[in-house]
Amino acid sequence: MTQKKGQITAQQTKAIEVLLTSRSIQQASETCGLAYKTLRRWLGDPTFKAALIQREGETLDAATRRLAGLGNDAIDTMAAIMANGENETTRLRAAQGILDNLLRLRELRGVEERLAALEAVIYEK
Repeated sequence: MTQKKGQITAQQTKAIEVLLTSRSIQQASETCGLAYKTLRRWLGDPTFKAALIQREGETLDAATRRLAGLGNDAIDTMAAIMANGENETTRLRAAQGILDNLLRLRELRGVEERLAALEAVIYEK
């Protein structure tokens, strides 16, 4: 099977999925059964790198949606704690953590979108 320009192979697709869950490039190469140098070379390839960045964005989008779904529960928890005045430090911290992460991810996505728009303008010139 030949690889078309601008596309990645099935093995590269698998490597991307493994990279998303690995602690290091070395660990990812071992999990995929690839030579470390091969994976490093792929990471320097613009087509592979673009596919990796796209997949990372999709993963981040999914995490953002999950956190957004928990956002209302976090707000309800904070409201209940405020209303009854009980010492529920653990629940409050969990609610704050959810909201903090949701806001950070939202901010990150906004920066990512603005950066992509700037890069598009630069590459057009």
